[in-house]
Amino acid sequence: MQQNIITVIGVTGNIGVPVVKNLISADFRIKAIVRNTDKAKKLFDCSEHVEIVKGDLRDLKSLQSALKNTEYLYLNLSTLTADINVPFAEEREGIENILNALDKNTIKQIIQISGLGALDNQDTQNTFRFIPNIIRKQGQKLIKESGIPYTILHCSWFLDSFVFYQRKNVYSVIGNNTNPIYFTNCYDFTQHLINAIGNEKAFFKEFPIQGKNGYIHSTAAKGFLAVLSEKSKVKTLPVAIIKLLAIFIKEMKFVKHMSDYSISTSESHLVDEYATYSILGKPHFDLNDYAIWLKENQFYNYLMDKK
Repeated sequence: MQQNIITVIGVTGNIGVPVVKNLISADFRIKAIVRNTDKAKKLFDCSEHVEIVKGDLRDLKSLQSALKNTEYLYLNLSTLTADINVPFAEEREGIENILNALDKNTIKQIIQISGLGALDNQDTQNTFRFIPNIIRKQGQKLIKESGIPYTILHCSWFLDSFVFYQRKNVYSVIGNNTNPIYFTNCYDFTQHLINAIGNEKAFFKEFPIQGKNGYIHSTAAKGFLAVLSEKSKVKTLPVAIIKLLAIFIKEMKFVKHMSDYSISTSESHLVDEYATYSILGKPHFDLNDYAIWLKENQFYNYLMDKK
């Protein structure tokens, strides 16, 4: 099997779709393991580069069948909970099932996307107990103990989030966050991922995935969306409103948890310390250039039409 064939779990998520599309553009063939095959077929328009296979992280037998002959595995999983005792988390119990389902004689490398705060002990400098990072670390511990070569990509915020999280053409920044963020993007992340596949210099390592320059959240959102879409607006949502909504709306509890974490933490530029650029390559796009590229390629038209 060639290195340009990769199995992916999590292809239908916000980050999963653009990453797979970028992999296809780089002439990769994808085995996409999904629960909802109809959704995946619609998203990827039955591309000849994508083989869609039914599999469920909660079903060990389905995973064993779906993961058969897998050499390179990319996990695009996410944890959206503020409950450390949640009975099933994709990045903990899901990873445990994946490791039990893999053929240890065939698998050559596991690559996983993660959050920047789950990198080594980066979160220890913050007093806020962010539950997704705790769960991620628990799952990553299982990967590290498996003996399988791994590469974990710990990402800063994605510029693409300004598109994903718009509601009625409005992107909301919660609170007055004045700490710079070193935004990455789905194109550059995909290039880092490609450069990690089969790269022995990336084996048994974790990398911070960040852009070259730091931007204040609201400034970045306004500049990016001004280029990408005239319809889009950026508003600042007071923290007090989020706290109030979290009392009455269950789904807002995690939004509050995430906003509390974002406001209470700061981001250091770590790529030199971990040799990210020298091993996985330098970012291609800055903020404005990426917005221009997305617009010229109409990359997110399938989402923008819904805004």
